[in-house]
Amino acid sequence: MKILVTAATPGELEFINHAGDITLANTGVGIASTVYNLTKLLNDRYDLALNIGIAGSFSEKLNTGDVVAVYSETFGDFGIAAKDGFSTCFEENIVDANMFPFVDGILVSENAGHIARDLSIPLVRGLTNNTVSGEERLIERMKDKFSPDIETMEGAAFFYVCLMENVPFVEIRSISNMVEPRDTSKWDIQSAIANLSDKVNAYLAKI
Repeated sequence: MKILVTAATPGELEFINHAGDITLANTGVGIASTVYNLTKLLNDRYDLALNIGIAGSFSEKLNTGDVVAVYSETFGDFGIAAKDGFSTCFEENIVDANMFPFVDGILVSENAGHIARDLSIPLVRGLTNNTVSGEERLIERMKDKFSPDIETMEGAAFFYVCLMENVPFVEIRSISNMVEPRDTSKWDIQSAIANLSDKVNAYLAKI
């Protein structure tokens, strides 16, 4: 089985075992970098693509260091900001909310459920923004609008490319911080990456 494991930064891949037919790839931070680099990588056909890395949590049910499987992703800044609030491009009928690969404006992973069961980790909803949410009013707007569990800068881009290229995929993330007014002294990136690596390596050993 030919497997591609991607992450935004080299540090998120540092402890991943890649014996056999497993390729590790740093696709860069943010939506544009992920779309460009992942599309190029998928010119070489893979049986499965994994996106891994750290994430911020909106949910009080998740703690720093928890590892999660992401079953849906949404672009949180794909829309129009006006004086009366934010509307998505789907709500404004600029883009059809059910135009492939979207389903009601959401991108969905069919493989997330069995990964979550295999690894005994929670299933979560992802929100992807090029600008991470570190300010109170923005955080509340994101919660009210999308009801997300986690936030990343790449997840929805990864979902989008894999769905368009018809490549089976899954996103596994570990919580490094809560999504709150920005205070990096509360973050624990080291533990998040250690826990993430343990779960990802356990999954790769099974397949």
